[in-house]
Amino acid sequence: MEIKDFEYIRAIVEHKNLTKAAEFLFITQPSLSMYVKNMEERLGFQVFQVIGKKFTLTTLGEVYLDTGIKILELKDNFQSTLETMQEKRYGKIRLAIPLLRSSYLLPEILPKFNLLYPNVQIELFEDASVILEKKIQDGQADVIIMNKPERVLNMDYEIVRKEEILLAVPPAVLKDYSLPETKQEKYPFFDLRKLEDQRFILHFPNQRTGQMAEKIFRYYQMKPKNVFYTRNIETALNLTVAGYGISFVYENHVDHLNLKEQPLFFSISQPNTSLFASEVLIGYRKNRILPPYTREFIELCKTLI
Repeated sequence: MEIKDFEYIRAIVEHKNLTKAAEFLFITQPSLSMYVKNMEERLGFQVFQVIGKKFTLTTLGEVYLDTGIKILELKDNFQSTLETMQEKRYGKIRLAIPLLRSSYLLPEILPKFNLLYPNVQIELFEDASVILEKKIQDGQADVIIMNKPERVLNMDYEIVRKEEILLAVPPAVLKDYSLPETKQEKYPFFDLRKLEDQRFILHFPNQRTGQMAEKIFRYYQMKPKNVFYTRNIETALNLTVAGYGISFVYENHVDHLNLKEQPLFFSISQPNTSLFASEVLIGYRKNRILPPYTREFIELCKTLI
């Protein structure tokens, strides 16, 4: 049983074939193939079953990896404790963050953190939140910044701020509507039900904005008939600007997106409520002992998000 076994097995499981796993591990595909062969001979059982080019775990392989993930957690906690006791100012933070939030937060955070800890390396994972959550749980990432879903999370986390989800509308769509007074509020309320027949540009259900859209439609008892899906928030808003449809966006994104033109933004929560607000969190693996530089990274993020 070797630490490298678990790291290599996990990479193969995640990427589902040797070539991509080898690229992720920065080794050659033949070297990884030989390692797997030698590992299975050493262990005395088959870890993978191969169908075509796809690698999946055998039953014993699943048990071995589950055990290995626990061992990797113990290793990470020991390393964190060691660095805390020795007050080392070098190490690595594996940061998981959705792509759009990464685009405007990291230029604010990383240069400031680098001044404090020039010898701490940041390794970045950018993907949908549900995929990034799993990286935290499996010990592949140390810190995650994301919107909190409406379910129990299997991680420790700290709430940083709240942000409302807004309705983005092309001005031409509203030419037949009397618009609310905009001087009193930054984002005046607009009754979404008036736009039920419009095309909605939505994100997929495994994205937080997509999940929030489903919640909004349930609340207003709406079922849009014309829907266009994209994973990219900037694409959705640029399509809205072009008059292709209406979309949803978190208010914090609005302040940072660099759009050629701006759609009209409205609140869709009932006046004096925050029905469709989401909490932004910074999370890390449950019961993880954080080294000082990771703790300081989190505190810096809390001041800048």
